[in-house]
Amino acid sequence: MAESRFPRSQKELIKLARGAATQREFAMRLKVDKSCLSRYESGKLGAPVRVIDECLKIVANGLVEPNSPSIASALEHARMTVKCLEQ
Repeated sequence: MAESRFPRSQKELIKLARGAATQREFAMRLKVDKSCLSRYESGKLGAPVRVIDECLKIVANGLVEPNSPSIASALEHARMTVKCLEQ
């Protein structure tokens, strides 16, 4: 992620959303087990849509213009992609 502030993988998205929180703290916020969060974050296990959605919301809220049409469109495309991958 050195070249871009936008995540390009589940692993990068979750780490960016977690920020300075510990895995334990962030797992509690997401209502998942810490060991599952660790596997999501390492890319060893695919995160469920609700976890990805929550991480997308956290990252979007950190942007200067979270309600801009391009951000909303990107979030919708990311959600559709995750749903397709889960099928």
